[in-house]
Amino acid sequence: MEGVGLLTIGIALLIGLVVWKSSTAIIRALSTPPPEIDPADTVPADQDYRCSVCGTEVTLRVANLAEASPPKHCREEMVPVWRP
Repeated sequence: MEGVGLLTIGIALLIGLVVWKSSTAIIRALSTPPPEIDPADTVPADQDYRCSVCGTEVTLRVANLAEASPPKHCREEMVPVWRP
């Protein structure tokens, strides 16, 4: 009987260690800030976008050369708004 109790405690400690290690790895990954964007990789832009779901509008002043897609809002890509 005592061997089963020690085995159960050992398994519980192993599961606890796995949960601890994985949760600290996830928290560490989420707390790390994204890398800084090099100012040489940006160009001036003056483009307005509107969310097709909720209607939120945003003006993009600087665009990244590496990222050519429009911004996202409500999990959808925003639609460009052309203003004279």
